[in-house]
Amino acid sequence: MSVKKYSLKKDGNIFLSDHFQVREFRSKDGSDKVYIESGLITCLERVFRHFDCSKINIVSAYRTASHDKAVGGRGAGNHVSGKAADFVAYDKEGEKIPSKEIVLYLEDIGIKGIGYRSGGSETSTHIDVNYRSKKWFGDEKKSMTASIGSSFYDYFNIKYTENMAIATVNIRKEPSLSGTIVGLLRIGEKIDVTNCRKINRDGYIWCKVGFGPTHCWIADRYLKEVSK
Repeated sequence: MSVKKYSLKKDGNIFLSDHFQVREFRSKDGSDKVYIESGLITCLERVFRHFDCSKINIVSAYRTASHDKAVGGRGAGNHVSGKAADFVAYDKEGEKIPSKEIVLYLEDIGIKGIGYRSGGSETSTHIDVNYRSKKWFGDEKKSMTASIGSSFYDYFNIKYTENMAIATVNIRKEPSLSGTIVGLLRIGEKIDVTNCRKINRDGYIWCKVGFGPTHCWIADRYLKEVSK
């Protein structure tokens, strides 16, 4: 993991990954230089894949010191060093994904610098990857401090839940009847649905669930919530 310096003029159209280009991380004051931490791109790609995004809009990433001050910052910190981004993620239907869902996932994958509702928006999220030893979890609509504590799950009062299959049901790669079948959940078997995202498609409500090392989809009419 390292920070690399780019030129907006020369490198702006370079793809850093499958979905992100250098120009998306530029400072909004027109500076040609752009600093970007590679680990930031890796994390954003994980968000993109996990939520099956249609796009992610980078609201603010690298900032020059002067621009950071102009938008209320100290002229130093993770944005100025190229290690932070504020972003909005969109699902396949083009709907903005709530920041609440994003921050829970970021916590799940071990990110230690997370801002819920960045800029006060319910759909904008802050992330930084400065490899801090202690967590910085904040609700930016309320404060720019680490106001959350040790877990967003506690902050939102979300408890671990399981669902049990009430019929043998296909586990699919996509939320659709035409989605590739990757497994079966048999009657009585349980699956974790904590922070489950749902999509209405093909006459079913599809529930995104953890399955092995990835996430897949199950029609939730075949599931029943049970205690842990």
